[in-house]
Formats: sequence, structure tokens, C-alpha cells
Amino acid sequence: MKGKIAFMPAAHTLEFHEYEVPEVAPGWTLLEVMQSNVCGSEVHVWKGEFMAGRGMMPGHELAGRIARLGQGVSKDSAGTPIKVGDRIAPVYFRVCYRCKNCVTGNHAACLNPLPGNPHPDNPPHFTAGFSTHYFIRPEQIFYRVPDNVPDGVAASANCAMSQVFWALDRGGVGYDDVLVVQGAGGLGLHAMAIAKARGVRVIAIDGVDVRLAHARQFGADETIDIRQYPEARDRQRRVRELSGPAGPDAVLEVAGIPQAFMEALGMVRAGGLVLELGNIARSLTIEFAPSTMTMKSVQVIAMTGYPPHYLKKALDFLSRHIDRYPYHELCDAKFPLSRAAEALDKSERREVTRAAILPQLG
Repeated sequence: MKGKIAFMPAAHTLEFHEYEVPEVAPGWTLLEVMQSNVCGSEVHVWKGEFMAGRGMMPGHELAGRIARLGQGVSKDSAGTPIKVGDRIAPVYFRVCYRCKNCVTGNHAACLNPLPGNPHPDNPPHFTAGFSTHYFIRPEQIFYRVPDNVPDGVAASANCAMSQVFWALDRGGVGYDDVLVVQGAGGLGLHAMAIAKARGVRVIAIDGVDVRLAHARQFGADETIDIRQYPEARDRQRRVRELSGPAGPDAVLEVAGIPQAFMEALGMVRAGGLVLELGNIARSLTIEFAPSTMTMKSVQVIAMTGYPPHYLKKALDFLSRHIDRYPYHELCDAKFPLSRAAEALDKSERREVTRAAILPQLG
């Protein structure tokens, strides 16, 4: 049996590699990939803003169906029995569980993360989501997808949803808080739904019609169109009109633009919280006065990733709220694996909210 996997050697370049699918060793699990989403981090790589010159195998938001189970594998990481044919969502990274950060619960900042596969030529080849197959390593966390959660919805739990779930928990954002979400893409929409479910008042900022419409569907009480408020001071004034003169309690930055972080610092109330998740490209910089934070006593929590068990929390949330929000609309464009470059292009131009790669379409 042969399989195919994508590799991104440079900006705006995608190539495909084909290999024989290896036998499944003891402790390993082989998935047939059902869906892999285009995440914002892959768009940064596609644009040459992140991991420049290193290359990567794209695809970490994924869900698949068990094709083969290695010897000794009979349960998922929560102890749920599994079998061939079951749908699985794997945590795409691996942590050491022994460093200072891991033992205190901050696995997202693991000091000794286990290395990934830098190129598909290295066996077992299939270790990323833009692929027909995916191998789960023995030490990798994975969970069975609840029966009422479709493949396309489950895939987004893997990164976007788990990460903002962790961010809201770590920041203590809860009942009666006012939260501004900068960016109504995949991370932003999931954050809105989770925040709304816990009694938070949500204000969403974006500049694309379809994203603003999705924001309202996923729980935003108010939306601000940056085309109507093109200047930062105008947006800040509008936020204060909606949240109260002191400003919002928290701002979540998931737009991935340095200027948005600066704007968040100016927008949040004194003593408030800024959650920084979107800016991952070292090549994108901005100058700012640290006194912006100091004089307002602003708390900033920056993070990437999430503790692995948050994937289970995300899947359970989806199962409980699957009929409350239009999760089936979250991925608004679907592409076969052969058209993955087109999916990345459309994502870069923000013509779609979340593009989905369906490898089984070809």
C-alpha cells in the first residue's frame, strides 16, 4: 500500500512525496487521514514568515480513522477502548513530562519537547496531516472522537480549539468578564464559543464579511468591522463604548499581526489581561514603549500549544455543544490533497475562514 504526503520546502512551494506505508510496529497506530485543516501557523510558513529555510510537513489539525493497530494498543489516552475503524484525534506534538514546566502543568512550555520528523524521507514518512496516512507514536497522546462530532469539526479541536481553551483557563477569563477577540479565524471563533458558554461578554474584531458573520454565530455579542473603524484609536473608542469606559477585562490576540498586540495593550482596562497567541513569526516586529504595560499594570500571558489533555476537554466541549454553534460551517472550503497549495493561497488571502484538506478525495 502506498501513501502520499506534502512537504513545504520554501515559501509558496509545495511538493508531494509517495512512499510505501510501513508495517505498524508494536505500540504504534496507523490512521487514514479524514481531514486536515490549514492552520494560521501553516499560512505563516507559506508566506515565508516562519521557519524560513527549514521546510516543514504541513498539517497538524487533523482527524483520522484507525487503519491498523500495533501490538499492545487497545485504548486511547483516556482509557477508552478503541478498534480499527474508530475515529481518532491525535495531539500533534510530544512533551517530556519531566521538566520543571511539565511537572507544574504547563506542558505547552515543555523544556525538552520530543523532536518531530523534519522531512518525509525519514521513516515512517507519514507524520503530518497533509497526507493520506498518519502514524501515532507510542508516547503520543490521542483520543477517540465522540460519535456525534463530525470529522471536520474534530480536526479543529487538535490545535485551534485546545489552544484557546488553555489560554482562557490560564488567564482565568470567566463569568461577567468582557473579552475582546482580535481575529475571527479558527482560533478566534473557538474562543468566542468557549467564552460565551462560561458567561463572558464577547466583542469580536475583524475586517472580512464572512468572518464577522461567523463571529456573531459563534457567540460574539458585538462585532467591530475594521473597515468602518480603520484607525486604532477609532477601534479603541468603539470598544470602550461597548465594554464601558474602563475598557475590556481581557483581550485575546489571534490575528497574528504585531500591531494588534500593541492595540490590545492600549485597549485593555488598567489591571486587565492580554492573551497573546497569534504572533509567531520572528520576522514580524514592532516598536513599543514598555510603559504601556507598566503604567496600566497590564498582565500579558503569551503561549503556543497546550497541555495534551486539553484535546480531550475540547472534544468533550464539542460533543456537548455541537448543536449550539454552527461548527459544520467552521471549515468553509474543502480541497483534495492535490489542491493543497490552492487551499494555502486562499487562506493567505483570507478568502476562506478555515480551509480543509480531504486526502481521500485525491
